[in-house]
Parts: sequence; C-alpha cells; structure tokens
Amino acid sequence: MEEDFKNKQVVPEPPALSFLSRLIEEYADEWAVKHMCHYRWHYEVNLDAASKRFAKLFVPKTINKLIWVGPFVLSKAAKAFKSRMSKRLWVIGSNEITGISIEESFENLIRLLDKHLEVRPYIFGARPSIADFALWGHIYNANNDVTANDFIQRHAPKLNDWIIRMIDPKEKGGFEEWHELKPTLLPLIKEEVSEVFLPWVTANNDAVKNNKDELSITLKGRPFEHKVTSVQRFHAKSFGLLMEHYKTVSQDQELEEILVEAGAKAYLNA
Repeated sequence: MEEDFKNKQVVPEPPALSFLSRLIEEYADEWAVKHMCHYRWHYEVNLDAASKRFAKLFVPKTINKLIWVGPFVLSKAAKAFKSRMSKRLWVIGSNEITGISIEESFENLIRLLDKHLEVRPYIFGARPSIADFALWGHIYNANNDVTANDFIQRHAPKLNDWIIRMIDPKEKGGFEEWHELKPTLLPLIKEEVSEVFLPWVTANNDAVKNNKDELSITLKGRPFEHKVTSVQRFHAKSFGLLMEHYKTVSQDQELEEILVEAGAKAYLNA
C-alpha cells in the first residue's frame, strides 16, 4: 500500500524512524490489545455495557423494533456475550497474576503518549503513521469503556484530542526528525516497548519454539504468567516478520544508537 499510495505515506522514510514506527505498531498489535481486552472483559461495569452494545450490533434491527420480542432477544444476546467473554480473558494472557501488570502498562502508556502529543498532532509528527493507526485502534476502543475512559479523561487531555482526531485524520505536514521526537518518544519506547513488550514477546517466542504450555517471567518486578495459546503463537509469527524488516535496516547507525539507548537492542537479533 505504501507503493500504491505514495502521497499518503504512513511509514517515515529514514531507516531509523521506519523501524521505530513498525516496532511501536508491533507493540500495539501484540501487547496493547491486552490493555483493551483486559479492561473490557475484566471489570463488571465494562463487561455489562460492552455486552449490551454488541447485542445491539448483532441482533437484527427488525427484531429490535418489536415491542415485546426485541428487549427479550437483546437481553438474551447480551447475556450470551457476557457469559462467553468473561471466561476468555486467558486467551490474551489476562488473569489474577498478570492483571496488575497489564493495568500499570496501560496507565503508563497513556501518560507517556499524552506527554508526547502535547506539541504534535500525531506520534511521528504532523501526519498519521502506522504507529498511530495501530495504537489508536486499541485506545479508542478502551476509551469506549467506563474504566479506561475515566482514566483517560482525568489524566490525558491531549491524548483524548488525538483519539478524536484519529477518527478522521488529516495530514498537517511531514514527519519530524528523531532529535525532535526523542525527548518524549524515547521514554515511551524505553518504558513500554523495551521494558515490557520485548521481554514478554521474547519469552513468548521461546515458549512457542520449545512447545511449552505456559509462560512465566518477571516484568518490572512483578510475576507475569499465563498459558501459551494459538494467539501467542501468532505473536511469534508476527514478531518474526518484524525481525525480517529489521535485517534490512540493522546497519543504520542512527537506529542502532537509538535501540541501544532505549534498551531494545539486546532483544533484537538481525
């Protein structure tokens, strides 16, 4: 798509920023999904509200309009969603042990991203990037749920503007250079990608490679343990594709310096 829509570029051209945008996208797709799903299906208030929303989407409008039948069918559908999803948090690795780490990671991401977006409309500058689209999908949905929405509204006013802006993003200029992004983007990469996502995905990949049924590591001083499912096996495949791209840019000096400073280099094998 980048080749077909050169005037709508979403990946920065410099090798360093090209890889960093993809690395943040990978973090979003394979880790931030835990944030959204955990909040939505763990907390009763979110579970109840989301189940009712989904029921309205899946029950045909013709049935919804029936005075007696509609409310009954909607109620049954909502209960079915609630029953199913409340039992499936294990799929994304959310449980009594990992829940605290997942929530701490979400709150940290929100604060760091809010700080970064104080002086720019999008993560890599004045136009949306692949990182914006990936993170926005999960944060936008989390913001639709009571618990995460409450945190975002109280602690992240600039992020809230970005959430709205990304519904219909407009190009406002070009991508920034690393020295402009570094003061607030480096902390995000270091604290979330390097200290949380990369240790987890490395352990996950090792578990998949060795056909282990469970994963057990320590993230920021807390135990993080969950079953290894087909979802985690896809994480390993997806990260492998990212590493294929890394091989093409790993000799870039600026990128190497950034990865070393961010603490990410040790987890990447070219």
